[in-house]
Amino acid sequence: MGLLIVAKKEFADQITSRRFIAVLAIMLIFSAISFYQGVDEFIRQYRMFETRAVSGNIPKPSIIQIFGFFGSAGILTFGGILGLLMGFDLITKEKESGSLKTLLSHPVFRDQIINGKALGAFAALCIVVALTLTIALGILTMKGFIPSLDDLTAILKFGLITLAYFFTFFSIALFASTVAKNSSSSLLIAFGIFLILSMAIPMMGTLVAQAVVGSPPNIEPPMPPPIQANENPADLEKSPEWQEYQRKMQEYEQRMNEYYDRMRTVQELFGIFSPSTNYMTLVSSLSERTFMPFQTKDITKNLVGFVILPLVFFAVSYIKFLRMEIT
Repeated sequence: MGLLIVAKKEFADQITSRRFIAVLAIMLIFSAISFYQGVDEFIRQYRMFETRAVSGNIPKPSIIQIFGFFGSAGILTFGGILGLLMGFDLITKEKESGSLKTLLSHPVFRDQIINGKALGAFAALCIVVALTLTIALGILTMKGFIPSLDDLTAILKFGLITLAYFFTFFSIALFASTVAKNSSSSLLIAFGIFLILSMAIPMMGTLVAQAVVGSPPNIEPPMPPPIQANENPADLEKSPEWQEYQRKMQEYEQRMNEYYDRMRTVQELFGIFSPSTNYMTLVSSLSERTFMPFQTKDITKNLVGFVILPLVFFAVSYIKFLRMEIT
């Protein structure tokens, strides 16, 4: 009962908070504009697919395309900020007001307090994701497109990934709130971790990859052999000069691909520590049309990093809060 009471109170406090409502409104407006544009493009491609489905030349577009890069970027930025603002003063505010000491004087345990607060915040984040998906589905319906069961499944997967992303930054903010002495310090710590994980680590991955792998191969692509005005293309392809050109071109492409594969391998090692990189990789994997340039097909490490990171921050917060001295 103590857990549910704390969770209900935290949920009510979160959804009635002015900063929660303000950031949520900005995120939803930004995302809705992107969804509106994404739906138009998706329906155009879908109608084209229906028209030419018999020929099989056009692949069926994925409904995940409606979220688009800018829609996902809006969720990345404002969703991360929302998660931070929901948790940065969760514990420090209680300590500063003295309500935490009063709360612990009641028959409620510390684990019930922190679990209840996390549960209440998680419920509020579920409302955020539900509103986001409702707007997307509403725009689809308004445009005259009725999603199939497969489409709804893909959208549900997108919602679950987005919910996990939000909770990641809430866990980071909760961690900051348990280790900081006051709310101001907690906010600085939370945003510092946000910047490190979202920007500094991916940039560091690129710099380290360039240092480890080195500069691109200093080779120029081969020049094709000259073509005579009346020369038959079939005869040209059989000529020794053209075959030699193709051989050199394959060697050039192979060396360049090997170089960029090594670069990508190092960058991906850093990327698994970045929630934003993992989020975009996982969302892109739901669609044939990727939002990420040079995206790898193996997303296992991104999924593992995406799951482990919030668990680690929450576990550290949990242990720290249980051992915290309340004065």
